[in-house]
This record gives sequence, C-alpha cells and structure tokens, in this order.
Amino acid sequence: MDSVKAEDNLLGNAECINWIDLCEPNEQDYKILEAMNNFHPLTIEDCRHFSMFPKMDEYEDYIFLVFHDISIDALDFLDKINGNDKFELIKKNYNGDFDVFGIKTFEVDLFITKNTVVTVHQGPVKAISRVMENISKGKDYFKRGRDFIVHEILDGLIDQYLEVAYVWDELIEILEEEVVNESVKGISEKILTLKRNHLMLRRTITHEKDILAKMMRGGASLGVNKRAMAYLQDLHDHISRLQDNIEINREMLATIFEAYLSSVSNKMNKAMVKLSVIATIFMPLTFIAGVYGMNFKYLPEVDWQYGYLYVWVLFVIVSLISFKYFHKHEMI
Repeated sequence: MDSVKAEDNLLGNAECINWIDLCEPNEQDYKILEAMNNFHPLTIEDCRHFSMFPKMDEYEDYIFLVFHDISIDALDFLDKINGNDKFELIKKNYNGDFDVFGIKTFEVDLFITKNTVVTVHQGPVKAISRVMENISKGKDYFKRGRDFIVHEILDGLIDQYLEVAYVWDELIEILEEEVVNESVKGISEKILTLKRNHLMLRRTITHEKDILAKMMRGGASLGVNKRAMAYLQDLHDHISRLQDNIEINREMLATIFEAYLSSVSNKMNKAMVKLSVIATIFMPLTFIAGVYGMNFKYLPEVDWQYGYLYVWVLFVIVSLISFKYFHKHEMI
C-alpha cells in the first residue's frame, strides 16, 4: 500500500486504468483505502467482516460489489491433473471422506470507480491470482478498459463455482452406485451434506445473478460501456447454466435419498419377515409344549416310555413342514 500515496495522480487521470489488490489488509490499509476515493465507511466495514450474501451498492462516483469465492479442499490436488482424468481420480480415490468435498466460502470485495478497480480479500483467491498471472505473461487487460478487468475477475470466480459443481456431479454418481449396491453406511449424512452445500451455492449465485442483471439494466448509469455489456451477459449465462445444474443435482439427491430410504425399508421388511417366519415356526411347537406341559394327572403319553422322544420327533416334523412351506413360498 506504499504506492497508494500517489493516488491523487493515478485516480485523477481518467485515461489511466488502475487495479489495486489488497490481500489480508491491516487497519492502516483500510484507513488509506477509505481516504483514497472517499469510499463510504460502511463499505470499508463490509470489507472487514464477512457478508453472508453477495450484494451491490451504488454510490455517486463508484460501485461497491461483494462477491463470494467458493472452493473445496479436493480441488487443491485435482488442479494438478489436466483434462477429464481429474474426475476419474475422484472415483478411484474416494474413500467415503466427505470433509474434503465440503464447501468453503470467502469474500471478495470490489470498488469500481471510473478508472480504477480495487479488490479486497482476506486470503488468496485463485481467480485474482490467475488474472495477475495472465498480466505478468503479457496480456494487457488495461488497454481493454476497467470493465474487462472486472469481467476477468468475476469470470474466474464463476469458473470456480463450475469446478466445484463438476466435482459434486461425480460425487452424486458415486452415491447412486452406493445406494444401488446397497452400501448404505453413512449415505444419509452424505446426501444431506451435499444438499446443504448445494443450497449454499445456490443462495450465493442467486444473489450474484441478480447483481449482474442489475448491472446490465443499469448500463450507462453505472458507467458500463456497451461493449462490456456482452461480458456481463456472458457471466449471466454462465450463472444461469450453473443454476440449472444445481437444481438438477438437488432433484437427483432427493431421488437418491428416496431410493436410500426405500432400500432401508426393504432391508427392514426382510428382517421382519424372517423374524415372523421364525416366530410362526415356533408357534405350533409352543402349542405342543403347552399341551404336554399342562398339570393334569391323566395324559395319554405322560406314562409312556417313549413319550419324551415322541414329542421331540413331533417337534422336528412340524418344524420341517413349516420350513418347507415357507421356503416354497420364498419367504426364507
């Protein structure tokens, strides 16, 4: 932020496009930022604290945007693999640990003045790092104007959403296979976790879609030139496709959960049938034992030499007949 001391010369020149990026700013940086272009104290306060929802605030000479950077731990090692192999890697190395696929949300704040873009974030953001890397490789985004820089940053954030969504697509396929194969241990927790993550992402992109639509409607009043409208429309289309993907995934998760409940119910029914069969087999045995256990003095077989053996033979015969009957009707 030492170079910000020259802001009067930089920001005052309408022909000079500037981009100032603040990563993990301290209190001194916030004070300089507030004084730089008379940024409203409320926007500075928003930078200090995480905002649950993306938003856009319009001021007299600048726009303040709050966007979210979405990530999951699994992307850190998937980024090292090119092509579609990364999604095959998910299936091969998936061991039931959903923690690495849990969503993490970070805030990215943008101050957009007539000729300057200021980005503020509390940690590394891949989208911003990618834009900086492209600039270092010789891509001159500044010649194409302020709006193009904003587009590249927002486009990088939305691409990150798509990467996360693609990983979740693969996880949903894995969950389908587990339910079909009746490997249902912990499935309900995994499904509910994915549904909750999809809800968080949908909430984020819904607000961001509204922001982009508002910027397109505002157009000239927000200082967005006609050429940049195509960039905003492109971002809006990406989010619309992502929104459709999320809705499809949520429906698939609901279907998988229903199949899981059905599988659990079927297993429970099978167990109940087996228990019922066992109880039914023992019912006539209990009846016979009850008859010969009655405390009467004169029972035909009480004094018979082979009475005890006779009862056991009767038990075996009745049990075999019952077993054969249930087996014939495929109940056991």
